[in-house]
Amino acid sequence: MENTNAQTDNFDFAKEFNTILDSVEEESNFSHDRYLRFAFANPKRMAELLELYARRKPSLREFLNTIDISSLRGAPENYSTSKHVGSADLVFEAQVKTGGKAGLFVGIIAEHKSDVDYNVMKQISEYHHHLFTEHKKDIPVVAFIVYNGKDKWDPLSKPHFAKYPKYYHDIGYPFKIEFLDIGYGIDDAELKNFSPATIVALTSLKYIFDEEKFTISFREAAALLLKLDRSPEGRDFIKQSLSYFLWRWPHKHEDMKMDRPEIVAQRGYETFAEHYMNAGIKKGKAEGEINGEIKGQNNTFKVLKDMGLLSEQQIAEAKARLKALQEKK
Repeated sequence: MENTNAQTDNFDFAKEFNTILDSVEEESNFSHDRYLRFAFANPKRMAELLELYARRKPSLREFLNTIDISSLRGAPENYSTSKHVGSADLVFEAQVKTGGKAGLFVGIIAEHKSDVDYNVMKQISEYHHHLFTEHKKDIPVVAFIVYNGKDKWDPLSKPHFAKYPKYYHDIGYPFKIEFLDIGYGIDDAELKNFSPATIVALTSLKYIFDEEKFTISFREAAALLLKLDRSPEGRDFIKQSLSYFLWRWPHKHEDMKMDRPEIVAQRGYETFAEHYMNAGIKKGKAEGEINGEIKGQNNTFKVLKDMGLLSEQQIAEAKARLKALQEKK
């Protein structure tokens, strides 16, 4: 059996990350809709996304309790007719738990929005009509609005016919609706519990409008994925996510580089490793530790070692350099 720890110690994550980054065109023609389809067309990753939000949304937990999540699969129908050309971002089907009775399915539509869009319900209604009504598929459908925009938004805050008298307010849509706010509805601690590819995808969606947070958080997520999956598929997942970043932030190619320690001093900005070093120091001091700086450094080195970003030898060298700097003060 291969020694995976030794392989990790000898693997240059920064070099591999930068090689993938260099393979991405400077001006990406990516789009936000395309990224959601790319990242969550895989049923297992879509299931993880739903499970994540079900922790906080009782209605979503109730929905998941009614279906066999392992049966989630991409639906064969595509929203396309002679009058309408286009597609819902993602369409799935899942089998309903029926106590032994087979054949009951529920439809799932996922629509991605990166801006507030007050026509989203009309758009999903058209998808529902062409995906299910036209195909004479009389099954319940749950529509998910996946939102990662900068502005706070709740498309479910008003009833369908809000401008009409209250009598009409209980008239809804021919589908259930769930709203998943990635920008505000997920904290970083929750992300750690999912597969590396899902972490990369959700990190990308959450921080796409914040260049600084994206560059720091994405490097960490990408390093974790490279540590566990160095296959062509794993590398391509990082590449597509970087294409998404450069779609939003063209000409920021160099800003995404994962730097080596020896050139940090010449860069003039806080790098990935420095960010976690400073965060560790801050945490140690906040806890009232007299040796907060040392504790923060040790916490940081442990995290970076566990992620495979630093070997024991590199940690020893870094500690020696830090000690030398402290003695000069």
